[in-house]
Amino acid sequence: MAGVKVPLQRKLEKVLTQRFPPPATVQLENHDGIIGVITSARFSRMETLDRQNLIGDIIATHLSPEERRRVLVIVGVTPDEGTGYLAGED
Repeated sequence: MAGVKVPLQRKLEKVLTQRFPPPATVQLENHDGIIGVITSARFSRMETLDRQNLIGDIIATHLSPEERRRVLVIVGVTPDEGTGYLAGED
């Protein structure tokens, strides 16, 4: 199921890419729920909790409660931190 983008995954990818435009990257996968990583310099000097709150606020604003329940975890990392968070990465 990881290779097929479901509508929620496409919607979330669009929202997050708008909020974290290139050179930031948004990688999402569907594993019976959405998991992902956002790599952005915007997370530099931010505490982990602040990163998660920022991502959570974006999700809460753009997704319905039912859609939010299908988002398992999305991690925010800096470019220096951002390797190896998704199983599909080499």
